[in-house]
Amino acid sequence: MEQSFEVCPYSIDEFKRILVKHSKASPYLVEQKLHIEYFEQYFQDIGAQTLLIEHHYIDRDFLEDFAAYYARCFPSYSRQCVRIHLFNNTFVADEFEQLLAHPNDSSLTEKLLRQHYLGFVVVKPLPQTVIGRTCVATYLDDSNRRHFPITRRYTVNLFGLSLEVKTLAFQEQDQVTAACATSALWTVFQGTGMQFQHAIPSPVEITKRAFSSFPIATRALPNVDGLTPEMMAQAIRDVGLEPVLVSLGNSLEQVHAHQSHVYAYLRCGIPLVLGFGLLTVSMGSNNAPTGVELRGNHAVAVTGYSLGHSNPVPYSQLGFLLKASRINKLYVHDDQVGPFARMEFDKVQILYQTALYNSMSTSWGGGTCKAVPNLLLIPLYHKIRIPFQLVHDAVFRFDHSFIEQLRSQGKLPSVSQRLEWDIYLTTINVLKDDVFADTLLNEKQRLEILLRSLPRFLWRATAFVGNTKALDLLFDATDVAQGQFFVQAIEYNDEVSTVLREASKEPSLAQTFQTEAEGKIIEWFRDQPIS
Repeated sequence: MEQSFEVCPYSIDEFKRILVKHSKASPYLVEQKLHIEYFEQYFQDIGAQTLLIEHHYIDRDFLEDFAAYYARCFPSYSRQCVRIHLFNNTFVADEFEQLLAHPNDSSLTEKLLRQHYLGFVVVKPLPQTVIGRTCVATYLDDSNRRHFPITRRYTVNLFGLSLEVKTLAFQEQDQVTAACATSALWTVFQGTGMQFQHAIPSPVEITKRAFSSFPIATRALPNVDGLTPEMMAQAIRDVGLEPVLVSLGNSLEQVHAHQSHVYAYLRCGIPLVLGFGLLTVSMGSNNAPTGVELRGNHAVAVTGYSLGHSNPVPYSQLGFLLKASRINKLYVHDDQVGPFARMEFDKVQILYQTALYNSMSTSWGGGTCKAVPNLLLIPLYHKIRIPFQLVHDAVFRFDHSFIEQLRSQGKLPSVSQRLEWDIYLTTINVLKDDVFADTLLNEKQRLEILLRSLPRFLWRATAFVGNTKALDLLFDATDVAQGQFFVQAIEYNDEVSTVLREASKEPSLAQTFQTEAEGKIIEWFRDQPIS
């Protein structure tokens, strides 16, 4: 009988050997996978030192796929998988067995394994799609540059030992039971399932649900044509969420929209599906594109971002500053590459079919493939009704037409530079936690916010002077667009507060802003007394 586990030092060659041994894939196929090149660097970055291979593992997601398709194939496929556990310390099989047999007399302890646990990779017994559910630790935050707000804790029972890893699950696309969009949705549901408390379907269940309203499109299993945006939206509705589609164009303004939408929802723990065209690009000696060929369309789950720019990038000639414009990279779960794969806003412009596109770099083709984003699909709880764009536009006009006018007239001497806005979706609990911990607020404001009844979901727009908060604008995310969805401001800067309250009482402003969303903001300041 095969042993229950084995332990070996980590190396990428050992990892490849295990994949070949415990799947039906050939060494050549494993060697050619993009995942191998990616995992080699990734495991090195997170410090992998030891592999523990757990045999005879039953994975729920693969079991669903097995029952739906592989159990009915003429060739015999096993329903059992193998799970590879990664640790960033060193130990051998005898030490691990001693821990299981005599935990009180072992130098290797459960506490030590918990401290050094990096997660696991499931190996599926298939001829091509061998990388199953994968939960491995994220990169370090690099002095708060990298942000992974979608991660959750996965608990692992390893022969009675209780381990856990904070991450978001990933798996390779199985082209029989899933499309790339299916894999992206499966990852997205790993995050929204915890956030909005819905059941998390397996890949084969997602594929079937996506096709449920499109019975004549093509066969669902095996899946060779992928999912349309309409099918992805149907799969989102089937878990009880509402899909919001954001089309992305090719202008620099659309890059701004891309960054700001991703940031605004990720900050609240809501992952997104990013769809893009994948282009193979030939680069000349001057690092300029010389040839472009469409490779196909692809979808990934956006799971993090990097604030790599030290300063915000002004939006258009009007100079609006958003914290989201500091993003230089997105981290995505790309089923053909790996978890938390980098996609960079590399500022390379590509001419394709008479149109000029602002591309993103990818891990495909050794960096020769560029992505041209065309859509974002956002799964939202049904009570989140106010879209980001409405809030963005209200804050933009309030900043440009009101605050900047005051600043240019010298009425805000302490505001020497344009305000930088941080706009994102949040919850009442997170807001009140922040208010309780904030030392800049006076007693009256603290009590007012902490004791006030507020909606569960809020849009929060924070204005910064340098690194110091000056103002918060709160919007009811559960209201309707025709309603008065501005709630109130939170004031941190006495000078800014006094000037805004005084200026808002100018009679002409009531006529100028009476029909605009930002008019409700000015109206709130007009109703506040001047101390």
